[in-house]
Amino acid sequence: MNVGGVQLVNGRVDYTDYLIKPSFSAALSELNGRLGTFSSGSREMATLELHGRIAGTGLLDIQGSLNPMADPLALDVGAKATELELAPLSPYAGKYAGYAIERGKLSMDVHYLVQPDGRLEAKNHVILNQLTFGDRIESPSATKLPVRLAVALLSDRHGVIDVNLPISGSINDPKFSVGGIIVQVIVSLITKIITAPFSWLAGGGGEDLSTIAFRPGTSVTAGNADAALDKVAKALQERPSLQMTVTGAADPASEDEAIRQALLEQRLNAQRRNEALRAGAAASAPEAMSPEEHERLLRAVYRDTDLPDKPRNIIGIAKDIPAPEMEAMLKKHMLVSEDTVRQLALQRGLAVRDALVAKGLPSERLFLAAPKLHASGEGDAAWSPRVQLSLAVK
Repeated sequence: MNVGGVQLVNGRVDYTDYLIKPSFSAALSELNGRLGTFSSGSREMATLELHGRIAGTGLLDIQGSLNPMADPLALDVGAKATELELAPLSPYAGKYAGYAIERGKLSMDVHYLVQPDGRLEAKNHVILNQLTFGDRIESPSATKLPVRLAVALLSDRHGVIDVNLPISGSINDPKFSVGGIIVQVIVSLITKIITAPFSWLAGGGGEDLSTIAFRPGTSVTAGNADAALDKVAKALQERPSLQMTVTGAADPASEDEAIRQALLEQRLNAQRRNEALRAGAAASAPEAMSPEEHERLLRAVYRDTDLPDKPRNIIGIAKDIPAPEMEAMLKKHMLVSEDTVRQLALQRGLAVRDALVAKGLPSERLFLAAPKLHASGEGDAAWSPRVQLSLAVK
């Protein structure tokens, strides 16, 4: 068979899907274009040009070449669809996502190439603008993934989702389905985002921004915590529909010695401040202690602390002992209760929340969770002092 060419003038295609309840209907209208010369028994492709409208709102533009009689199909076609209203697609969203669509627009730029051996290579550039889900719809086919959170993570500050979905496969495979592959790619993308949302916020580079490190026994951040909080604050400013929960954590077992050391340092600093006040010195930013000053303050704190096992001479006066022994005795008798550790975890959460607010993140989008006490031996060998961040949709 030889076809000298086909021209389409003001064509129309009416489409209805009765497998969706309620059924979905749409029309391709104002179709104008042409397909050039092609024939059976040859892979020579005809030029294709087609323009029209989708569902009365979206604009359709198809350019490329194909031969529908070639075996396998010969195809090299690009297509653009712009400003397609999403609300009419609500039956599909309800069935597969579990939510109706209130509003939004879709634009697509795709390119499909079929090689002579039947292999398909396709690029799908998808832009969703202001995709807004409505009421929850019970559907046995709906994914269990948190799609609203995924949409919030994918959207920028202007409510635009811009993703590329490449697919490939062989059209000679009886089980091959373009739609099925696209669904798999979308589910894989959503799973990746939901599984590691903070890695996605960091640009997908693997950096885990969900954990902010702290120095053991203190509420002072450690490592690159400030840089990580900068990235978190910027990412959430770009995604106004997200909220964050901040959970401080501490371990009463592995941090016991560090907590006692921190409490001792607090007492030394308090002794230092009291001495400065008694001397009439004006309040100023604390400077680092020299080893000599540290030992002097340590001896003063030791002298003023009533310890039941403090070494004494024969007439009951406290003996002068080496500084390491004084430090060990002071830390030994410090009260470190579960409430002490809980307060430490709480202060870590407050430190992160305040840092994010200082970086411009509105406080109404930040929630402080109850502090969490980590129990050593829970199988988390890599546990370290931290604050845990988690995300939710407004």
